[in-house]
Amino acid sequence: MPEVRRGDSNQANLNLELSTTPTDNAATPYPTIGPDASDTPRRSLSYSQRSQAAAYYDSRAGSRAEWKRRGKTLEEYYENNPDLLPQLPFTWHHGRKRWRLFFFAFLVFLDGSVVPIALYYAMFYAGDVPGWIIFAVVTTIWGGPTYLEFAIRTLRLMKKERFYRPLGTTSRWCFDTLTWVSVITITAVTALFVVGSAPHEVWLRVLCMPAPAILYCIGGSLALITLFSAMGWNAPFRISSTAKGEKVLPGVYYFIEDVVAVNAGAGRPYREALAARYKASSRFRRMLYIQSIFWSIPAIVLAIGLTVIAVINPVPATVAYGICWAVPFLWSMIWGVITIVWCKRDMVRERLEWQAGVEGEKVRSGNGLASTSVTTSVTA
Repeated sequence: MPEVRRGDSNQANLNLELSTTPTDNAATPYPTIGPDASDTPRRSLSYSQRSQAAAYYDSRAGSRAEWKRRGKTLEEYYENNPDLLPQLPFTWHHGRKRWRLFFFAFLVFLDGSVVPIALYYAMFYAGDVPGWIIFAVVTTIWGGPTYLEFAIRTLRLMKKERFYRPLGTTSRWCFDTLTWVSVITITAVTALFVVGSAPHEVWLRVLCMPAPAILYCIGGSLALITLFSAMGWNAPFRISSTAKGEKVLPGVYYFIEDVVAVNAGAGRPYREALAARYKASSRFRRMLYIQSIFWSIPAIVLAIGLTVIAVINPVPATVAYGICWAVPFLWSMIWGVITIVWCKRDMVRERLEWQAGVEGEKVRSGNGLASTSVTTSVTA
């Protein structure tokens, strides 16, 4: 992945040449995509087909070994090189980290939506099994991968090594935002399962609510955090890498940071690079704010609609069960596809705006120097 410098776009009419700050990375022989590739669509080429560049992002900066070795954080590195657009040490195009998220997302969909629906309808209609037995099985199976992943990420945050922890803290008991949201969500879903399946005649309408409850918990947390960010309020307590008393960032920022850093294993280098990117790029800040609204408000509205379907008598309980369990996961898949396309477009615009940024500054500064020299010569 290449570093993107301000003003890297080759505009012939300006005929300007950027002066870059020499870094250790500039001398490395690894091939990357050069500045000329900025005018064409980006492709995932093999390293042997990529042209040489003066500066590039070395993916080793995101490894645990490099994190232990280097003396500066990525955030400090980009502060010392303000002409570089901070790159995130994670990609969906190659590497093992992406497969962890792919596999986890697939298991969540299978376990959270397919299994409850398939078990209920198959056992109820085909096997004529009593409801309390059906949901004894469903409750036992449901959430297995989610609970396992929650335990793994919690142990990672508690390790003596602080590779996975939020920035600004070394405490082994300082959990990130996703951990606390997961605790709230798991508690709500478990309570609904227990209450709905405890009677001999199960309360099927109560058992329709676990999936909408997930939307309430995640969407509500996103909305509340984003509200704090929009109003400019300070954090009442630590929120991932935001310490108590600091300005709160949009909710999606913390979810991205925590999922990639802990669940995908990208660790503190990703938290550092994400913080640097957020500080440096106004387009990136706007994108995360819009995505926070795009995910939080529809989630709450959808949860309210599903709650109405679950409780009203005109909709049979057996029909409401299938709707309430299937719709949230189908909605999240559709929203995920829209988000990918939307964010890719925004990040292309971000890169082009960043490349063109210094060109305008050089033109303005050049005109200023020219006018100063003319004034000096006239005075002389």
